[in-house]
Amino acid sequence: MNRLKSILVGVDFSECSKAALQQAARMAKWNGATLHVLHVIESMVVTELAAALKVPIEQQRQTALTGARHELTRWLGNTDSLGKFKTDILIGIPLDEILKRTRELAADLVVLGAQGASGSKRGAGMLATKVLRKAPAKVLLVAGTQMQPFKTVVAGVDFSATAREVVEQAAHVAAQDKSRVHFLHVYYGPWHRLHYRMETPEASPDFQKQYTDMLRRQLNEFVGHRAGVEGACILHDASSYGHGLAEYAGKVAADLIILGNKGRTNLRYVLLGSTAERLLTELPCSVLCVRAPEGVSA
Repeated sequence: MNRLKSILVGVDFSECSKAALQQAARMAKWNGATLHVLHVIESMVVTELAAALKVPIEQQRQTALTGARHELTRWLGNTDSLGKFKTDILIGIPLDEILKRTRELAADLVVLGAQGASGSKRGAGMLATKVLRKAPAKVLLVAGTQMQPFKTVVAGVDFSATAREVVEQAAHVAAQDKSRVHFLHVYYGPWHRLHYRMETPEASPDFQKQYTDMLRRQLNEFVGHRAGVEGACILHDASSYGHGLAEYAGKVAADLIILGNKGRTNLRYVLLGSTAERLLTELPCSVLCVRAPEGVSA
């Protein structure tokens, strides 16, 4: 991840969370960044335990914090692979505390397990999805037990300013992990949107070839030559941007999808509404969301 100084990784002691920690540690070493490990105890759990055990809430808070510190130390085990890191244990609402800590640290990247303790085998969990949408930083959701380097990367390109960040990020990951990058443009051919059977120029094979040739030239020019990066520019016809990304990533057994939070076409909706739900529900691998450059709206 390019130009990272501070990385925040949220952990919940799950296996998926362990994978997120290992990826965050790798990236911290790449960049010489500070690694912050955060565990949040849900405040509602503390309140309910205090009521059930009939003890003061403050007493139960201290008991919970002490227990979590011991568990975190045990769970981290041998920390040699983590390099230099700091730990925080907080009590509160996990989403709120992660976002607050992201702002306090001015974190460049937030890393979470995609499924976390939910145990889901596919798709992103609710907390991961909300952080992806709301965090004022890049967000990496790590799937399953993906502790190894990212060997196959799919970068979503829609020709926007944010997509330039996606391309740069993909090139950086490829340089670090020796990945193969699929620079992917998902489009929905205009011939699909004809609501009548009458012959039209848009329905002809010649027009379709002309249209895709134009997109291919534009994609090649946008990505440009990336020295030392093994990659290919790919067009994929799909009715939904989110589904198209997930479908293609599954087809090539991708380890990582990189996308932007704002874009020129339906990519702008990828983190809003049904498109996000579809992508994150179908998510076949880890996903990295990059933000638009400061002062750029798309």
